[in-house]
Amino acid sequence: MLRLPDFLGNWIGPIVGFLIGLIPLILVHEFGHLIMAKIMGVWAREFGIGYPPRIMKLFRWNETDFTLNWLPFGGFVRMEGESTFADPNDAKSEEARKHSLYSKTPWQRIAIFLGGPMTNILTAWLIAVLIFTTGIPQLQAVVSDVVPDSPAATANIQAGDALVAVNGEPVHGTEELRDEIGARAGESTSVTVAREGETFDVELVPRANPPENEGAIGVMIANQEIAGTLQRYSLGQSLVYGSRYFANVAVTMVMLPVYIVRLNIPFAQARPVGIVGISQIAQQSVNQSLEQNAAYPLLSTMLLLSISLGIFNLLPIPALDGGRILFSLIEGIRGKALSPELEERIHMIALMVMVVLFVAITVLDIVMPVQLQ
Repeated sequence: MLRLPDFLGNWIGPIVGFLIGLIPLILVHEFGHLIMAKIMGVWAREFGIGYPPRIMKLFRWNETDFTLNWLPFGGFVRMEGESTFADPNDAKSEEARKHSLYSKTPWQRIAIFLGGPMTNILTAWLIAVLIFTTGIPQLQAVVSDVVPDSPAATANIQAGDALVAVNGEPVHGTEELRDEIGARAGESTSVTVAREGETFDVELVPRANPPENEGAIGVMIANQEIAGTLQRYSLGQSLVYGSRYFANVAVTMVMLPVYIVRLNIPFAQARPVGIVGISQIAQQSVNQSLEQNAAYPLLSTMLLLSISLGIFNLLPIPALDGGRILFSLIEGIRGKALSPELEERIHMIALMVMVVLFVAITVLDIVMPVQLQ
């Protein structure tokens, strides 16, 4: 069974998970800002992989230096005028001022700030599609309960049975089974049942108007993974299923605060997770992908992380992209802006507060480790 070696345990393993699972998504985020800055005519002086001190300059693209840095915690884009402001009395800096961040309209700056989160969200959608093209665990619909005197009970379907085909056509999971059964309401239908290693067919007639909460044939069903199997989909199917999966995950992420307030989620699952916890989760997904020789465990984790990065950075908090968007939006509506120096000072103070919170969450990760399955 292939997995990360045991010596990559409590410390090195999470670092490997962080490098594989999170850093690419952070770089994708920063690359989204870079592309939008160039489209809007803002000079991006540096695209950093990792944080300084610098190891080396990799190459140059127009005015942008791509650099490799020693601290491997993500990346950054340094835009003209973002933190160093041109001297208005210096004629030589006039060209730089024209290509600086704060020389652009509020709406152009909003587009730049949206570039990172939206690239993360787009990446999450692409990952969702890729999950279905590379293969997901093959599912089967397993009966958990049978309603007395229902078509299923009459056909001797029992709890624990897997319903694997309808009229000879294989069905994978509860959704496909419901669609096939629902399309044959009122018709005599053959259902293939798998029980204790054997398969056999039963005949029944799905009900067009079943009693409430009983379903067309009177069973409660749940998805169960078939160990060691992968089901791959065509590109067209992957676009449909991947988009649906992406939408479900995104809605769940957006609604998470509501679920927490309603106490639908226990604290152990709802508490914030920092770099240590995320790295442990990523390490586990890498191991699962290696053990199962399948991409979906790692891809599923990266999907969640990418959506989380996109949504988190859209929060209207100074120092985040959402906070910068809020300042630009207010300026666009009022027609009056804060000075760039003051705005950057506000973002810097907020960033310091967030660093303190980051440290606190990291301590929580260590004291109360994430419960991995």
